[in-house]
Amino acid sequence: MKIILISIWIAGCLGIKAQSHRFIYDVQYRKDSTQNLMTKENYHLDIDQKEVKYYPRDFYVGDSLITNNIPFGKDMQFNTSGIISHQQGSSTYNDYDVLESVVLKRVANAAQNWKLTGEKKQIKELSVQKAVTSWGGRNWIAWFSPEIPFQEGPYKFHGLPGLIVELYDDKNDYHFELVKNQKLSKPYVNQFIQYMESRSVMVNDEKYKEAKLKYYASPVNYLRNSAGVTRSNEEYYLNDGTLVGENNSREVNERLRESIRKYNNPIEIDTAIRYPSEL
Repeated sequence: MKIILISIWIAGCLGIKAQSHRFIYDVQYRKDSTQNLMTKENYHLDIDQKEVKYYPRDFYVGDSLITNNIPFGKDMQFNTSGIISHQQGSSTYNDYDVLESVVLKRVANAAQNWKLTGEKKQIKELSVQKAVTSWGGRNWIAWFSPEIPFQEGPYKFHGLPGLIVELYDDKNDYHFELVKNQKLSKPYVNQFIQYMESRSVMVNDEKYKEAKLKYYASPVNYLRNSAGVTRSNEEYYLNDGTLVGENNSREVNERLRESIRKYNNPIEIDTAIRYPSEL
């Protein structure tokens, strides 16, 4: 699958919706709202004739390694934080939250009430227009391009008359920028994503919060039970490659709990779970 420059790709927009497409975004975000340190990652937005999926690029990398029978590197770490999907034209989203070996699935409406402005500019030879909305507890500025006729964007953002090329909130906690695109010969099937979706557990908002607080109370015990580990000295791996066993379980448990408390600045800040510093 050949990566095509955005400026060249525009010329092939005729018949666009009869094909499958991938849009790759650079995502810079502030994990810890009290610090200025920004994290940068790539996310894929895959659009076929019926379904739209948004997921970390690491899912694509892992799937490619397996497909091509290439072993995982010893120090390779993966971001498998979540998967977002919905049917084209629908505001109902499936949100898969990956907690290591546990996958929680929520279904919710994510409609945004956009206000189009008359402000326009060029981004990478694309003509874009500005739109604003308040959603998820944040104020958002989007630049969309009618030249790319998809009413989609990164994460759960959608509904504008063109693909969202750039998106950011007014506190600069999150910044999404379209950097690459591909035309796919057929809808992309990712083994990792299929596996995560198949093992997911459907929860409502109340059960979701309950599960997250239970996970925070003791991540190691939560994951050990979910992985079916029955003996205290039995070892298992975290998604980042950490081997957890009897000798380091306390240390890993505290590291995971500290990370949950510290990195709690989600896109939808109005539904953020507040974790107690002490239990």
